[in-house]
Amino acid sequence: MCVGAFLLAEAGLLHGRLATTSWLFADELARRCPDTDVRCERLVVTDTGVTTTAAFSAVYDFALELIREHSGADVARTTARIALLDDARTSQTPYVEAGLLPKPGNKFSRRVMRHLDQNLAARYDLGALAGTFAVSTRTLLRRFAEETGQSPLGYLQASRVRRARHLLETTDRTVSGIATAVGYRDAGTFAALFAKHTGRRPSHYRATFRRSSAVASQK
Repeated sequence: MCVGAFLLAEAGLLHGRLATTSWLFADELARRCPDTDVRCERLVVTDTGVTTTAAFSAVYDFALELIREHSGADVARTTARIALLDDARTSQTPYVEAGLLPKPGNKFSRRVMRHLDQNLAARYDLGALAGTFAVSTRTLLRRFAEETGQSPLGYLQASRVRRARHLLETTDRTVSGIATAVGYRDAGTFAALFAKHTGRRPSHYRATFRRSSAVASQK
């Protein structure tokens, strides 16, 4: 379970295998074990007899997977209902709290990130962004990629999704209104991007992760 994957790795049991662990520690596992294919989005991974899972609650996903494999989907679904479990979740992605992850990059890329974060709703204009930092577009893309492993647009999209997640969890704003607030005029485009990043459509995400304080305020 979870960080138990590190023990398996130290014992040499993950060499050449697929594996997972909690999203919080997945990068560290991948760094320590370059010969292991770490699938940080997966809840349960079984590869040639060795099983690794996400954080401790993934034991339930593992149990349901075993039941599904040996007794079929109907029995697994019934078991989940009796045990008050979600048998539909397939990914860790919706649970990732980006603020707990170390930010890549150094002074230059972090200045660019801060600018993008402060202008989430503005139209993305690579030329204007490069002008803000007095570099060419080519230099901007190269330096940002070297320092962070992604593009400025990729970072902006992820940052917009993070903001949208917060708004879905804590406010009553419509999905369309939230899309506009984070820079998307078309709610469909926003919903598709949100699902790509989190594994859930905005409405499904809200239904699952709505904060209790917000719900209580409606009572």
